[in-house]
Amino acid sequence: MAGGSRRSRSWWYAVAVPAVLAVAVGGALGAGRDTTPPPGDHGAAGPQPAATAPASAAPAGSAPAAEVLHTATQLLIRDCMRRRGFRYWPVPWRPVPELREFPYVLDDVSYARRYGYGGVLERRFQAAMAADPNARYARELPPERGAAAVRAVNGDPGEPDALRATLPAGGVLRRSSRSCTSEAERHLYGDLPAWYRAARTTDNLAGLRVGRVLADPRYAAGVTAWRRCMRAAGHEYADPAAARASVPEPASDTVPAGEVRLAVAEATCAAETGLGGLARRLDAEHRRAVERQFPTEVADRLRLEGAALPRARAVLAGG
Repeated sequence: MAGGSRRSRSWWYAVAVPAVLAVAVGGALGAGRDTTPPPGDHGAAGPQPAATAPASAAPAGSAPAAEVLHTATQLLIRDCMRRRGFRYWPVPWRPVPELREFPYVLDDVSYARRYGYGGVLERRFQAAMAADPNARYARELPPERGAAAVRAVNGDPGEPDALRATLPAGGVLRRSSRSCTSEAERHLYGDLPAWYRAARTTDNLAGLRVGRVLADPRYAAGVTAWRRCMRAAGHEYADPAAARASVPEPASDTVPAGEVRLAVAEATCAAETGLGGLARRLDAEHRRAVERQFPTEVADRLRLEGAALPRARAVLAGG
């Protein structure tokens, strides 16, 4: 979905979903959290949570490189936390595999018929976040141990040798270089500062790209044709984001019939007017343009990920 809420879920899913369950831990363990500290702000394993997550399954041999790297990172964090006296459950790569992203327009009619705009899938995703065993584990620790667990997995971003990355849209992210998250990434990528800069920068290029597509006059012209199609089908909305914003939060695990009707109409009009294909072409065009602005970071990420893959597969082989 386009936009930044459940009503119009944006590009963040494809970029951030592997880390979002870790954000659920952020209220407790804070795994992998990046922060910009304000100016001048520089035992035993503990109780087992009431319910535990199943062991993280190794990706299939045909799994994408990103999944292999993510899963290996999680296993290395688990092992590091164990050495420091804590427990950690690897965060799954895609807890709801069916959940897809449509940042410009929903253009898959079969998906729309089955899931509407995906609100029910997002509801499952939120449930997975709420059930995360890491958060429960940290909550059940005594306060001092909980604070120590936060430091172990996340470190102190105010430390003098903290990792730094300047974001494409401005602002600086910092993260501890001594945390278990950093230890895991150092094992895989070797040059941790270069990896951190490249990963944080390229992760944030999606927002620039999507914003440029939405502001492109060619996309606006495509939306005009889509709007006429929707009006003919009995739906009066200015653009896809407005259509999706009109859909209420799901109250159960059943996709509402009204949501399905509207989603199918959106997807049908996206196909009939060519808006879906146009959006994909513009997305590819603006992706290339944005990446040309950050050639070093893009090249560094490709190089470091390629070199890390054999190490990641060795980690998975060792369990």
